[in-house]
Amino acid sequence: MQKTPYYSWKSGKLPKGCQLCVKGEKLVLFVTGLCPRNCFYCPISEKKYKKDVIYADEWPIKNEKEILEEAKLIGAKGAGFTGGDPLARLERTIKYIKLLKKHFGKKFHIHLYTSLDLADEIKLKKLHSAGLDEIRVHPDIFSDKLWKKFGIITKYKWDIGIEIPAIPGAMKQTEKLIEYFADKLDFLNLNELEIADNEAQRMGKRFRAKNRVSYAVKGSEALAKYLLKKYQNKIKSIHYCTAKLKDKVQLGTRIKRRARNAKKPYDLVTKGGLLVRGVIYGNKLEKIKNYLLKKYKIPKELFEIDKGKKRLLTTAAVVERLRAEIRAKGFKPAIATEYPTWDRLPVDIEFL
Repeated sequence: MQKTPYYSWKSGKLPKGCQLCVKGEKLVLFVTGLCPRNCFYCPISEKKYKKDVIYADEWPIKNEKEILEEAKLIGAKGAGFTGGDPLARLERTIKYIKLLKKHFGKKFHIHLYTSLDLADEIKLKKLHSAGLDEIRVHPDIFSDKLWKKFGIITKYKWDIGIEIPAIPGAMKQTEKLIEYFADKLDFLNLNELEIADNEAQRMGKRFRAKNRVSYAVKGSEALAKYLLKKYQNKIKSIHYCTAKLKDKVQLGTRIKRRARNAKKPYDLVTKGGLLVRGVIYGNKLEKIKNYLLKKYKIPKELFEIDKGKKRLLTTAAVVERLRAEIRAKGFKPAIATEYPTWDRLPVDIEFL
C-alpha cells in the first residue's frame, strides 16, 4: 500500500482513466441523472438526481458543440461518462462516445460508469463497438442478485474495474463483493463516501461528516485502507480515491487548465486558476464602453459586455485607475475574482 502525490492510496498502477483524471485531463460528462437504482448513499446533487440532464464538467449542456468546447477549454485527453447510469440513455451515450472519438481521435480515452441493472449483451456490444476504452461497474453492495451478469462484460477487450464507495458499517458485504469479483478485474477503485443533499440520502441512512470542513463521511477512510491492505495481493490495481483528491486535484487541476485556455485579454490568472478582472455595473453599458474607448484610447479587445450578468468586463487596472470617473458617470466599478467555469462563479467582488 502506497500513498500517492494526489492525497490518495494505491497498490499497483493507477487505471488509465485515473491517470488522466489526476492531471485534470478528463472531461466529466454527466450523461443523465436517470438510474434504475435507489442507493441510499448516492452522492449525486439534488439538481441532477433522477433528472434527465446533461453536464460537461459544471456546464449544463444544450448541444454537442458545447461538449467539444468544454473538452478543448480544459485540454482534455479523455472523458469519463457518468450519471445516473449512462446506459439509461444508451443512444445518447453512444452518440457522445463517437463524437469525441471522431473529433479528438482514437487515443482520446473514454471510461464509463454503470451498474449491472441495465447491462445486457446488446448494450455492451454497442458500447464496445463505439470505442469505449474502460468500463467501471458499480454492483449492488447489498445484493448479489445481478452479479452473474458481470460475465457479459468480460467478453470484450477493454479495461474492466469495479468502483464502489467505502461505506461504514458495510465491511462484510463489501468483502463478499470484492472476493467474488477479484479474479475478474483489471482494477478496483474504492471511493471515500461523501454526504450529498439529495432525496436518497435524506430518506436513507444518515451519515456524519468526519470533520467540520469536509463532506467526507466518518469511518469511510478507515474501511477503504483496511480493504486495500487486505486485497492488495489479490487484485493487480487498487486505488483508494479520497474526497480531497476529487476537490483539490481533479477539480482544482482541471480549473487551472481551463483558466489558461478560457482567459480573455483583460483577465489575470492566479496561481490557483482563478480569473481576476475589472467589472463595471450599470445601465447603458455600451455608453460607458464607448466613452472609455474614445477618451482613453484603450484597445477594444480589453472590453466585453457580459449580457448574462449585465456588466462590462475590462482589466483590473482600468477600473482601479478610472474608478472616480466611472462612478461620476453613474456606474459601479469593481474587481471580481471568479472561477473560469461556464457560470463564472464569483469568489470575491471588491467594489471600488
